Amino acid sequence: MSSVMDEYRSKRISAEEAAAMVKSGDTVDYYAFNASSQYLDAALAKRAGELENVTIRSELRLAPPMQVFMADSTGKAFRLNSLFKGPFENIVPDACCSPIPSRLGYYETIFRAGDMHTDIASFMVSPPDDDGYLYFFPSPALAKADVDTAKCFMAEINDTYTPFRGDEHRRIHISEVDYIIEGDSPPVLDIPSPPSTDTDAKIADFVAREIPNGACIQIGYGSVPNAVANLIAHSDLKDLGVQTEMLPEGIMTLYEAGKINGVKKAVDKGLITASFVLGPKRLVEFVRDCPDVYMCTASYTNNPWVIGQHENFISVNGCLEIDLYGQVNSECVVNRTISGTGGQLDFVLGAGISKGGKAILCTPSTYTRKDGTVVSRIVASFAPGTVVTTPRSCVHYVCTEYGIVNLRGRNLWERAELLIGIAHPDFRDDLAKQAETLLLKHK
Repeated sequence: MSSVMDEYRSKRISAEEAAAMVKSGDTVDYYAFNASSQYLDAALAKRAGELENVTIRSELRLAPPMQVFMADSTGKAFRLNSLFKGPFENIVPDACCSPIPSRLGYYETIFRAGDMHTDIASFMVSPPDDDGYLYFFPSPALAKADVDTAKCFMAEINDTYTPFRGDEHRRIHISEVDYIIEGDSPPVLDIPSPPSTDTDAKIADFVAREIPNGACIQIGYGSVPNAVANLIAHSDLKDLGVQTEMLPEGIMTLYEAGKINGVKKAVDKGLITASFVLGPKRLVEFVRDCPDVYMCTASYTNNPWVIGQHENFISVNGCLEIDLYGQVNSECVVNRTISGTGGQLDFVLGAGISKGGKAILCTPSTYTRKDGTVVSRIVASFAPGTVVTTPRSCVHYVCTEYGIVNLRGRNLWERAELLIGIAHPDFRDDLAKQAETLLLKHK
């Protein structure tokens, strides 16, 4: 241990010393989720008047807002490249931010193939254990690829992060770290699950009917997935398995209810397989302590060929909008990107390979604009500039509070009829007229 600590001390620098190494034109990767940089970020913000064209890269940051953009709202010193925009990325002015489109399961390939370069990567890890390993707790999704491909890695030590079970993808040895930055060790951000509405409960009821005993499931974060988990927890379903990118509170709820044992899984039998955590403090503690949780890289959890090995793989995700062709938008509002592709397409593809698999995309039938106008989420066609997250050729099931429909194998007119049938009744007649105008007809 003494040699480990000797090396640790020899690599220790202040956050200000770390920030001084950043040059104009550099790309600095803050990583993502719970581990996103805070020490370097705060020190780098103080150099806003000295630097130009520094690119900050981030993905679904689950930490306080990035201070570099609080210090520089013009984009002269810092610009954000975001692999997936979360609430804190969306605070950054549009003029200072540009998304990088990609599937989550493909991120690691992008790093390792050199399609993105990183001058400095800096994010939070655990203190070293007796063997000199620092852990990517609690979200190792693409941390190892980030570290391995950066020219310089600065480990921001957080004493609240702890070693946890896993393979080499969950950790890095002190010998591979360039610099150590210590700070005030902020706890993992507590993110409560959103409450479910009556509409969510109706959607969840349709979804739960599609899940058989022994299914392997993937559910995302949000009020609908939360409603699905709560419904399953009080159902007769049993012997469920889990392979998911994000591990939300709903999975913990199902495990504690005895619904998850993974005995039917084709790979990682008996284990809950995931790559990052999003939820309250209790969920983080569950991930750390539960012997049946296996946290690993997103390139594994989101690999369609791995997903497809499980029979009856059921993927449940949300979406923002769907047109009558069956194209799905899950990341864009009024032509502004607010999230990213993430893993939705990965799991749609994987469930499509699975024997008995079903990919279910859920959305309430309407939403209400700030001015009080109620708008249908099922539309005749997308507005120009709208992003297609999941192409029509891959969409399987679509669910609203008015029902669930299977679009696979359906022609254009059949798709339109099915989707109109689960739209809000107030919009169905108009959608039918627009469908005729679009010349959707039997082929």
